[in-house]
Amino acid sequence: MKPLKTPPDLPEKFLTFFVPDELLEEFMGDLEEIYEDRLIEHGKRYAQLMYWIDAIHFIFGFTYRSKINNQLNQLAMFRSYFKIAYRNMLRYKFFSLINVVGLAIGISMSLLIVIHLSNELSYEKDFPKHERIFRLSSNKWAKMPPLLATEFKEKLPEVKEVCRFFDFGPRAYAYGQNELLIESPFIADPSIIDMFDLQFIEGGVDALKEPSSVILTESMANRIFVSGQKRIGEVITFDGGWKQTVTGIIKDLPQNTHLKADCFISSINSFITKNESRAWSGVSIFALLENVHSLEKVRSKLFDFELAFYDGIATKQELVEANDYFELMPISDIHLQSNKEKEIETNSDISFIYIFSALAIFILIVVVINFINLFVAQSLNRIKEIGLRKVLGAIKAQLAVQFLSEAFFLVIISVLLALTIAYFALPFYNELAAISITSNQLFSLEYLGYLSILVITIGLISGGYPAYYLSRFGIREGLTNKGLNISGKLPIRTALVAFQFLISISLLSATFIVSQQMKFIQSKSMGFAEDEVVAIKLHGKLRDQAIEHREKMKAELLKYPDIAQVSFSSYLIGSRFGLEPFYLKNNPENELTPRVLIADTDLIETLGIEIVESNLKSKQFSGRKYFVNETAAQLLQTTQLLGSTGVNSWQNNEGEIVGVVKDFHFASLHQAVDPLIIQVSEEDQNALSYLLIRTKTQNLSATLEKINTTLTDIAPGALIVTALIDENMELSYRAEASMFAIFKLFSTIIIGLACIGLFALFAFVAQAKTKEMGIRKTLGASMGQLLFIMSKSYIIILVIIVFIAVPITWYFSSDWLNNFAFRMDLKWWHFIIPALTVLSLAGIAIVFQSWKVATRNPVDSLKSE
Repeated sequence: MKPLKTPPDLPEKFLTFFVPDELLEEFMGDLEEIYEDRLIEHGKRYAQLMYWIDAIHFIFGFTYRSKINNQLNQLAMFRSYFKIAYRNMLRYKFFSLINVVGLAIGISMSLLIVIHLSNELSYEKDFPKHERIFRLSSNKWAKMPPLLATEFKEKLPEVKEVCRFFDFGPRAYAYGQNELLIESPFIADPSIIDMFDLQFIEGGVDALKEPSSVILTESMANRIFVSGQKRIGEVITFDGGWKQTVTGIIKDLPQNTHLKADCFISSINSFITKNESRAWSGVSIFALLENVHSLEKVRSKLFDFELAFYDGIATKQELVEANDYFELMPISDIHLQSNKEKEIETNSDISFIYIFSALAIFILIVVVINFINLFVAQSLNRIKEIGLRKVLGAIKAQLAVQFLSEAFFLVIISVLLALTIAYFALPFYNELAAISITSNQLFSLEYLGYLSILVITIGLISGGYPAYYLSRFGIREGLTNKGLNISGKLPIRTALVAFQFLISISLLSATFIVSQQMKFIQSKSMGFAEDEVVAIKLHGKLRDQAIEHREKMKAELLKYPDIAQVSFSSYLIGSRFGLEPFYLKNNPENELTPRVLIADTDLIETLGIEIVESNLKSKQFSGRKYFVNETAAQLLQTTQLLGSTGVNSWQNNEGEIVGVVKDFHFASLHQAVDPLIIQVSEEDQNALSYLLIRTKTQNLSATLEKINTTLTDIAPGALIVTALIDENMELSYRAEASMFAIFKLFSTIIIGLACIGLFALFAFVAQAKTKEMGIRKTLGASMGQLLFIMSKSYIIILVIIVFIAVPITWYFSSDWLNNFAFRMDLKWWHFIIPALTVLSLAGIAIVFQSWKVATRNPVDSLKSE
């Protein structure tokens, strides 16, 4: 072929920039041959154009193939990394299993806690206007006078709307022949519809603007009416013949709200709108501000507004001395930060958020520390592999990527296992924490994102340290196992394990103290027969019969030999009763605000309350009588209490004080015993709301069946709702009980994981000291000396940790116990028993590994390298 000159418009430098020298000659030969054929057939211009196109096509094709080859090489490299990781898992089955399962348990537990906390922190945030909704209350009482809402809107222009709620407890309703129960009926102002953006299924925004109208939630409507039945316009009869017309059906309110209502009854022409008392604090008031920026301006006016509201009732000095001021609280803060008197429901506590957050963090810290320790301990057996890889040309970066890949491989498996564990543990955790997390939440994008962050974080931390630590060994160190000698002391890893045990001892001590306080509460005498009394709420027909034929109902029930006493009361024991002003007629200056319980003459005997002194000769009497507890008797400050005339100024009633009863705990042990007045009168029977029955049998279920049969015969079709007094008392400690159960479970998990971590660390140390122990044994060291040498430094560290953990636990435990007016005293053994338990578990792990090395044949030990 006659050589052709390269066209001048394609410089050779342009080609050599993209094409390697070894390919350039062959490429140019092919290109010039094609150029010659096109020159003859199509002419110079066409040949030169196609010359350019062929050259560019070759250049881009070469570059693309190079990139593809690089990507394939990288994929092959990563594939080999994961293949090695899989083989190592199979080779070290025990360590790998502990590593994966331990990490999975930690991640699953932390995930459940995170979802739990997320639910707690989301309260009220499903209401679109929640940032502008505030509750108007005092700093002591959650409920306020109804008139306060009206004046608050009138006198503060920054307030766009107000809404009043009155939750009057479970009520019977009748639709047809039988009575059923509505758990949470509310009387509410029509403004609730716009303020809380209620979503209507039937009806509209005017649904509460007429008297005697009621809005039902969807689930409540489905309970009352059959499918396809007309609902709007139907009439429901509440307790006492109170008729309400259904004017709307709304979607159920969110689960994460303290306003768990089944229905809203119109306040129009109700006692809420008619009540003009400035002293009766009976309704919850919510205010919608024009904008969030006006909050501070409104707050600055609150004290002056309070002075004006109570003008003529209380002076400024009296309000200051009472230390009970108006305040605005964001509705989203109520669930976690409000535990005032007369809350709509028992709220949670922000301290639980801090405690559970710490638990989640501690669990993750423990499992990540374990992962690092176990991963390094496992990887130390591969020192020679690292040396060989470096001989074959592997660089630090490649080794680091290999260990990171293996770490991520294990973490990903652990996360998948964690999701499985969390899914199956969900019902158990819901029951333990008294919440309702759904599987949909568990697999939502939000929490899958949380898991993705965990994978990246744990993978980088857990794999990064071993990657750095192991990849830095040189070829000689790797091939001769010198790395093991270098690694004999690892202060960072030892400090991490020490921190694990600081957490473990502190948590176990705290759990033990909570357990002892709960036992103290359960064993403390409440001052009455709490475990023998059945309470029945008086609804509808049953209430009518109790008021009209009270003595007949008692007589019918007392026919059964298993029933000892029957009485009636206005409140259920286990709650703090209402406050009402009370004084002695001969000393009106000394006015108290005691708790008031209205009852019949049999209450004291039914509850087994001890009478300190009394001048009441017979249960048959006329007029009104008062019993006072010891606390009230002391506060009334009189030398002759019995026979004195007491005045309940709230009810404007007078009566003779006929007895003093021993203090008993009618509410929880969180509070001291308040002064109590038990008011007995035939004239007050309409206030009686509970039937109390004291039993004297172990077969409670059979007795309850007899009670139900008797009451059904007396009031056919009546709703009968029973409760046990002791169970109602236990509800006061539900938060502590849930916390204790979770603490107990997670403390056990953390301690178990920490012991695994110590086991792993000591396995590493034992491996590093195998040759040293072989030499010492050859030179005559005894078994005891070898065990002492191996374990002394770690035992010392754990003892030091005990001395650090005890004061920390004592401080936080004392602070928690201060929430109880009646609490146990902290003893030294409350801290020593948990500490010794953890030390014993740790000691077993240390001695086991030390014994394995100390009993090893010296010949094998000296050949271990």
